[in-house]
Amino acid sequence: MLSRTGIWQRFSGAGLWGLPWALALACALPWIIPETWDGQLSPKLLWLGWILVLIALPLLAFRRWRVLSLAVILAWITLLGLARKARWETALPEGVVELEARVCAPWSVVGERRVGRLEVLAPVSLKGLELPVTLPLEGEAAPLPGTPVRFRGELRKVGPAPGFLGERPLWRARSDEAPRRVHLRSALLMEVLGSPAPSPLLRFQVFMRRRFDALGLPPLAKDLWGALTLGLPPARDEVFSAFAESGTIHTLVVSGLQVTLVMGAALWLWNRLFRRGSAWSASAAGLAYALLVGFSAPVWRGLLMGFAWALGRESGWKLPPVLTLHGALLLWMLFHPAAGCEPGFLLAWSALLGLIWGAEPLAGLLAPLLGRWALPLARMAAPWFSTLPILALLHGGAPLWGIPANLLVLPLVVFLTPLCLVLTLVPIPGIVGATAKLLAWCGEGVTPFFARVLPLATGILWPWIALTLGWLMLAHFHAHFRRTRALVLGLVLASLGLLASRGTGVRPQALSLESVEIGQGDALLLRVPGGEATLVDTGGSPWSARRLVRVLSRRGVREPVHLILTHPHGDHAGGWSTLARLWPLASVRGAALAYPSDWHPFAPSLPSGFPLMRGNAWERGKAQFSVRWPPAPLALADANMASVVLRVRWQDRELWLMGDALAIQERDLLDEGNPGPGSFRRLLKPGHHGGGNATDRAWIKALSPEVVLITAGRHNRFGHPDSVTLATLERAGVPWVWVTGEHFGVCLEVHPEGWRITGGDGFHSQVSVPRPRFSGSWPPRSVSSGPPHGPAAAALP
Repeated sequence: MLSRTGIWQRFSGAGLWGLPWALALACALPWIIPETWDGQLSPKLLWLGWILVLIALPLLAFRRWRVLSLAVILAWITLLGLARKARWETALPEGVVELEARVCAPWSVVGERRVGRLEVLAPVSLKGLELPVTLPLEGEAAPLPGTPVRFRGELRKVGPAPGFLGERPLWRARSDEAPRRVHLRSALLMEVLGSPAPSPLLRFQVFMRRRFDALGLPPLAKDLWGALTLGLPPARDEVFSAFAESGTIHTLVVSGLQVTLVMGAALWLWNRLFRRGSAWSASAAGLAYALLVGFSAPVWRGLLMGFAWALGRESGWKLPPVLTLHGALLLWMLFHPAAGCEPGFLLAWSALLGLIWGAEPLAGLLAPLLGRWALPLARMAAPWFSTLPILALLHGGAPLWGIPANLLVLPLVVFLTPLCLVLTLVPIPGIVGATAKLLAWCGEGVTPFFARVLPLATGILWPWIALTLGWLMLAHFHAHFRRTRALVLGLVLASLGLLASRGTGVRPQALSLESVEIGQGDALLLRVPGGEATLVDTGGSPWSARRLVRVLSRRGVREPVHLILTHPHGDHAGGWSTLARLWPLASVRGAALAYPSDWHPFAPSLPSGFPLMRGNAWERGKAQFSVRWPPAPLALADANMASVVLRVRWQDRELWLMGDALAIQERDLLDEGNPGPGSFRRLLKPGHHGGGNATDRAWIKALSPEVVLITAGRHNRFGHPDSVTLATLERAGVPWVWVTGEHFGVCLEVHPEGWRITGGDGFHSQVSVPRPRFSGSWPPRSVSSGPPHGPAAAALP
């Protein structure tokens, strides 16, 4: 006869917990393998791997060795899968290629672009591959879904991961489905080869899209309705951003949540009507819904886990959750070996650990204080605590009001998702209008109200990794019916300690300037020993603000930051309002303008002491900041001409950050006596992203910079940096020119003999320039792990 402990262990699958630990160890592989790896494995490594697997197989029979043997086997399978994927991606062509393809998905509007997918028919090396394609929103209409087309387009490789380990998942997840992407300037570049011949599934998707468009919804309600029901990305990033910052993004995008909602509704309805076979009905409903919205990675994960949940429920949980749910995760990982770096995969897993296995131990800790309310509260709090380290590592913070936001938004989503699906098929005017108002209320009032993020520094990784593994250990102990009170108390106290300290990090030891990779625009992070961090501009969108927050977190910044906005253009100030919600700002200042209302598109009101003009100066640590332009509030046709020019001095270094100042402002600066007396080793961030209307020869000659950092996005449509600018710098004998887009961001740090340069693509260089400072007749001396790439090499001797 089974004891209480034996019954519990059979239900919880106590003997199966080697599988989650093996999954955890296999998830570490794509984090540590460079994405530049071409997938080649040496014969010695192949022999060693297979020998270890053969040794591990018989050890599965021994409980003591089960975790290690499972980990070895799964890690080897994952490594072989990553190698196969890397070899396949490496072999794919890039550059300008002539393609024949078929439009295989309805077109969606995202920002100022139309986004679709093409199934490649030729060349043979790409046949069957689905490629994302973007077209301008304005201009010729895009080919209808199902249309065969031919065109010459540039296949762009998805950029490699940043060199910093904690940022790798965000890049690995982007390239998991589409290792190449197509960008076209016009739909006219596509030659139509025949009439549309969509598949039955594509016809159904187009039908649902037309029904949706015919509803005539207001913009905000349309964004939310399409995202909740049909998996359409919101056309405006501001809508997405509010849900991301409130911790309810899983309710907006069609993901595992919506799939399981549909499956749950089908199971409930089938049970009321027939009482048998509900698992099959739920599985069929989930599969039909996935066919409608497309088999994206989150939908696949939700579908697999929904199958596991339905199967376990139908069997009376004779198949324990540890087997069904982790079996679904294992199945996903076998087909997607880079899953360990997918944010959705890791967050879904950690949330399940908290919800299923962490809630009861946490309730036991809270019971003496809360009584019968302990378990309901624990079920809400445990997923928040278990996902906290993952959110910090991946996003640089945790939603401050995540629990109450989900309490309010989740029931709305549970109600609205099936309702909107039914109304899309059978629109009833009065109910459609009321539902649209409810969605608009949720998007305008509820979600933005909770859009507050607690920023967390992750400059030291091991505490966050240890906390994640601690929640897995808690789930394991709970399943084995062991004492967990001390462990759950330790996990909660460690989480609260990290929250109170705002994370982990170290103070800078030398001045550093980092141009954050945010596409086309400016976003500079300046750090000095003994002083608070300074941001110069925010990039152009809420996305760039979120990217800035991740970089602040990775660099270990824990303090409020000072923000300087050079001028009121979208690519410099577009992320201001979002950044203010995501990270505390010690001060905000910007260019003095004759009409301060020019700033209102980016912020409705300006803080006191906002205007910056010549004469403003301050110290931060041992660095001296001085504004050199504008001389007074200016009323000019081009806001670039009023851009803040900032000079920063630290020890023997001098940084000139020009914003978008043009050549005429550079000549004015010369007339005012700049750069001024003194022998400094200078770094220049040229004006206007290296455009041809800035970087005057006389200005470069007067500065004589050692290093030039050009902030220009990769493949930007403006052609920055201009070849004239690069030629000017080369003729002036500037030894080192770096273009941020070519290296996915660049960080320069002072060292005694020169500069340490790190690219976001993992490139490292240590530049040493002899004293006195470089002149055109003395070539620089460098210690480098490899040459810079692209236009950055144009100015090298």
